[in-house]
Amino acid sequence: MENCGGFIKLFRQILDWEWYDDLPTCRLFIHLLLKANYAERNWHGQTIERGSCITSYATLASETGLSPEQIKRALKNLTKTGEIKRITTNKNTVICVVKYADFQGFGFEYNEQTTSKEQAENKQKTNEQQTNNKQTTTTKEIKNKRNKESKNIYTSLPEDKNITEIVETVIQMLNVETDKKDGEGFSPRAKKNVELISALIHEGYTVNDLKTVIEKKCDSWLTDPVMKSNLRPSVLFGDKFDEYLHE
Repeated sequence: MENCGGFIKLFRQILDWEWYDDLPTCRLFIHLLLKANYAERNWHGQTIERGSCITSYATLASETGLSPEQIKRALKNLTKTGEIKRITTNKNTVICVVKYADFQGFGFEYNEQTTSKEQAENKQKTNEQQTNNKQTTTTKEIKNKRNKESKNIYTSLPEDKNITEIVETVIQMLNVETDKKDGEGFSPRAKKNVELISALIHEGYTVNDLKTVIEKKCDSWLTDPVMKSNLRPSVLFGDKFDEYLHE
């Protein structure tokens, strides 16, 4: 395995992560943290961002000892909860660890390209993390608090990100839930999809609201040969969105 020097940071809060007890999913996520680029680099004319890597089902299966089906399910789990996103081109698939900087960037100057702004942000995140650790005294309290708030540090729905990232996250989530194959899913760049999701966000709906509608309607329609065709952005995020949300 290449680039096996150096190290990654693994925080003890991972014990409270929702996928920690799912061995294939946890195994794959840690493998992706190890495999991801620690700095942006170019490969065959393609820019691979920090926290990303080019790979495939077969490669991941070979590297982790998991079966292709376990890899597929684990990737679906990680995509569904926002830990990773997959960017598929006509050449390959890039997997990006969504919050790689949060996992690996606390005050760590990974290369000379790190800017003073990034360092300041990392320092602030470190202070916030230390404050949170002081306020939380036991593992049980951490679990109770996170269960109550329905979130944890490994949930990455980008409520504070720009609309492009939100659209990419929501459309990728829909593609995963509807089992779209790479290259056959809905496009986050389609004008209508961007307009629909942007309108809902501007009306005050959250990414979690869109996630809820996707999951509800997939549970209801995915096995129905007739209704399955309605699992598309124009229906889910259209005029009946609020009705679907509060069913």
